[in-house]
Amino acid sequence: MYIHVGPHDACRTSSVHSESKARAAVRAAVVPGGLLLAAMMAVAGAALSHRRVVIVAGIGMLTETLFVFTIAPLTLIVGVSFLLLSKRLHASS
Repeated sequence: MYIHVGPHDACRTSSVHSESKARAAVRAAVVPGGLLLAAMMAVAGAALSHRRVVIVAGIGMLTETLFVFTIAPLTLIVGVSFLLLSKRLHASS
């Protein structure tokens, strides 16, 4: 944990960062990988008409929304659209 107060900060209050560098690196690698995996699963599930795969991809995309703050509305919309797409697929799987 470290505290940094800059001399030209607007409010001159301390800010605390408690995340380690290793944890930040793991998070930086896992979040985009999870988004990519969910997108690939949804495309494969839709192409092969596997409803459960698309449902899992939608749930995976929605759980990634908790970690992706910059594009959270996009992942939320995509996750919900995956779940809506799964309703249109036949329950073959």
